Amino acid sequence: MSYETETGVTLIELLVALSVLAILLTVGVPSLAGFVSSQKLDTTVQLLKDSYSQARYEAVTQQRPVFLCPLDIATGGCGNNWSDGVVSYHDLDGDNSYDPLKDTKLLQNEFPEGVVIEYKKNCFQIKLTAKGTTGDNGTFAMTVSEETKTLVVSGMGRIRNG
Repeated sequence: MSYETETGVTLIELLVALSVLAILLTVGVPSLAGFVSSQKLDTTVQLLKDSYSQARYEAVTQQRPVFLCPLDIATGGCGNNWSDGVVSYHDLDGDNSYDPLKDTKLLQNEFPEGVVIEYKKNCFQIKLTAKGTTGDNGTFAMTVSEETKTLVVSGMGRIRNG
């Protein structure tokens, strides 16, 4: 007599494994969504901080003003929504606005979708002088879902986490 060994899982073992998997997914998926939102916010904070720091560096090293403004994705110029991204430029014609034919664009960064950024009411441009100062304080508030982070810009031109 020869006996052959059957391999596989029983129905009960399969149901237990699926139940454990369902419990793990129920706990893990909301945590993953929160993690993704948090990473999106951290990325935006760092991109904005780096963009500002680069604009300040250019102003000081080139010894002329640099402007930082919200990005208008359609035109690649300045817009009125900080949430889309930022553009920095040298205002060569001195009219305090970006003209792609006359001014030099230094940097353009788009931010991840879903992050809401607010700066001072009706302030759509930051001027960094040749000394790296702004002459005015301000705070960027960045929000994803329920989480908010801030960046504080001092009149001396420094930027820090709020």
